[in-house]
Amino acid sequence: MAKKPIRVSQLNAYIARILSSDSVLSDVMVAGEITGLKRHSSGHVFFGLKDAGAHVSCFLPAGVFRTLEIDLREGGAVVCEGYVNVYEKGGSYSLNIRRVFQEGQGALAAEFERLKKRLAEKGYFEAARKKPLPAFPLRAAIVTSKTGAAVEDMVKIMTARNSVCDILIFPSLVQGEGAAAMIADRLAQIGRDYADTDVIIVGRGGGSAEDLMAFNDEAVADAIFASKIPVISAVGHETDVTIADFVADRRAETPTAAAQMAVPDTGELSQDVLSLRYALKDGMARKLAFADMRVRANNMDGLHARLSGRAGRQGARADAYRTQMQTAVRARLQGLSGWADLCGERLLNLNPLGILSRGYAIIEGPDGRAIPSAGRLSAGDTAAAVFSDGRARIQVREVTMNE
Repeated sequence: MAKKPIRVSQLNAYIARILSSDSVLSDVMVAGEITGLKRHSSGHVFFGLKDAGAHVSCFLPAGVFRTLEIDLREGGAVVCEGYVNVYEKGGSYSLNIRRVFQEGQGALAAEFERLKKRLAEKGYFEAARKKPLPAFPLRAAIVTSKTGAAVEDMVKIMTARNSVCDILIFPSLVQGEGAAAMIADRLAQIGRDYADTDVIIVGRGGGSAEDLMAFNDEAVADAIFASKIPVISAVGHETDVTIADFVADRRAETPTAAAQMAVPDTGELSQDVLSLRYALKDGMARKLAFADMRVRANNMDGLHARLSGRAGRQGARADAYRTQMQTAVRARLQGLSGWADLCGERLLNLNPLGILSRGYAIIEGPDGRAIPSAGRLSAGDTAAAVFSDGRARIQVREVTMNE
């Protein structure tokens, strides 16, 4: 049975899907020599990478080109990181570039960045998981080369600073084949067989990027991350930071700095203790002197004198208050007495009996009520005349009204 033909566009689209789904081709690094370098007016850059036997087309987007830290030039040896893409209309493929490095250093830097990104996503660099260094370590371990200035400097500085802390040396390769595995093994050995170790220093003296590769290895990062003992990374290269520096609980720029960081100076601590002792002694002496002064001031004779003086002052104050109260009460009573006399006079003036004593009389009707008007009486009515000293019954003969 004959196969059904497909269109050219279908073939190219299928190839594009296959390439985009391939894990290798979607993130690949290619080393070669630049050829046919062309810069488009849009800012994109087109060139080829070649070696002795082959050539591949490359596409460098304008945005990536603007961030490059190297100069692209015809014939330059570079490493390009990117993905393989198919130009479906033309049926050709190219390497679409994300980053460009100088060949050699570029490959190491790219691998460093990939590992750093992966470990960061796994939480290896999080500050929350980093362990604090002990204030007074009794045992310290050093993982480094058994020869060289680094180990000698660290031991010399640590023993000069601290006479209490024991120092254990775990020799290891620090560069070359097998170095990373040996460093990781030494870290695991310390955690397993010397669990009472308080702090670990792992590192070496300075070197080139290739020399430091062991400290950019994932196995070393895993071992530092798994360590339950605080780890100081002491790779002696102040300008370059290794993966071990990121994972370690503390980073020291040099082995010398790591030695100073790992153990306190017992000489300085002794001086601090003496200073605190003198300060405490002086403070206690001043406190005791003040307490003694207070005790002496609080003897019975002095207390009796102070109480007597206080009682006398309070008594004098009470006498003054009593005098003030008496004066105020007398003044108040005098004022009330005068007011009472005035009210009495007013009452006397308003007393009907007082008016009657001056020759007046009140006429009352049969019901005992005062008759205020002559118009209420008629001839023949009987009434009572009330005087200041008695009353008389009267009979009305005639009533005359004022006009």
